Amino acid sequence: MADKKQTKRADIIVIGAGASGCMAAAAASLQGASVLLIEKEDRIGRKLYATGNGRCNLTNKDMREACYHTGGDRKILPYIERFGPSDLCAFWQRRGVFFHDRDGYVYPRTDQAATFVQAMEKELERCGVQILTNTRAVSVLPVRSEGFRVRCEQRDPGRKGRRTPASFEAASRKLILSAGGLAGPQFGCTGDGYLFAGELGHGVLDPLPALTPLRSSDPLLKTASGVRAAASIALLVDGFETDRAEGEIQFTADSISGIPAFQISAKASRALAQGRRVQVRLDLLPEFTDPVWETEKERRLSEDKGQMLGRFYGGLINAGLLQLILRRRGLQAENKAYKLSQEILGGILDDMRTLCFDVCGTGGFEKAQTTSGGVPLQELDDDLESKRIPGLFFTGETVDVDGLCGGYNLQWAMTGGFLAGSKAGADVRHGM
Repeated sequence: MADKKQTKRADIIVIGAGASGCMAAAAASLQGASVLLIEKEDRIGRKLYATGNGRCNLTNKDMREACYHTGGDRKILPYIERFGPSDLCAFWQRRGVFFHDRDGYVYPRTDQAATFVQAMEKELERCGVQILTNTRAVSVLPVRSEGFRVRCEQRDPGRKGRRTPASFEAASRKLILSAGGLAGPQFGCTGDGYLFAGELGHGVLDPLPALTPLRSSDPLLKTASGVRAAASIALLVDGFETDRAEGEIQFTADSISGIPAFQISAKASRALAQGRRVQVRLDLLPEFTDPVWETEKERRLSEDKGQMLGRFYGGLINAGLLQLILRRRGLQAENKAYKLSQEILGGILDDMRTLCFDVCGTGGFEKAQTTSGGVPLQELDDDLESKRIPGLFFTGETVDVDGLCGGYNLQWAMTGGFLAGSKAGADVRHGM
């Protein structure tokens, strides 16, 4: 037990200085509460620098329930409606950050994540939030009638010879766990919040990678490595379609990537973890309606069969993808069309609309943008306060909510941080 003289005290402790934790700290302080923000990395908002390829896709103007995944029957939009895209932009615009959007995808006007991180730093400083970086929360203990005690270890990066971190305790009336998920271990994401949640008696749905590439062991996939193609992608679980997305697919030697693959990856991760058969089915010509496609098929099949297959099917799909489809049938682009039956020639055309791959895994947390799983919403109230332990809040990736690509996860992080911080701060102000 740390010496009582070493105990740091605040009305509210926030663990984790990502987007959600910083928003929670700011919102709580705006209610007049003193706030201690604990971050194990050497600076706040480290993962934010990677969002939107460094441009920080903060939110999206198109908010629908289908843009989020969570277990159980709780809905996400009721939370978002209380602090949504317009609220988020207005909050930060009043603090000097201006925004623009591309097809509804909202970014800082500078297209630089650093702009937003710097704004958070300035706001936290203005609000008087005490920030402890290089500090890891080791354990969390609720104390009856007092609140919470958090045991911490703080390393001194300026003293390389010091191997043992300094240990101290922090005490507060309210505690907000915004410790992040497991996605992006290169940014210091270790999922500490899940451990604390379990120790405090909360359930935790197994955390899995989301917004990540889908791996396949198909040896022919390398034939299309490096190809980018417009396509629709359907997720099949035990043979049944469970999700679908459309856009630019990227092929690598062992995976199918790109935003459409990311969008279905959370459900793929969950099905794989359950031991179910997972496949993806690609339509490489999604813009063709059925009537138009049937007309084109009929026209193609009436062409001169003296052509090589590469030329016979030319103009429809990328040559690397055509080669993959042909090799699955034991063919090459140099083969002549007349050597094949009409049925086989038509079947190759159909393959372009129904190209299937078995999925054996994902890109893992190293390549994931967010985490699927966490503390169930059913165990939290409308302000993300624990129904088990009053004064304890969970936000961000610690909660079982994950969104699509396009700013949805940062919106959820900020929404949760604002709601939890505001409620915790108001409770302190009212003596609760």
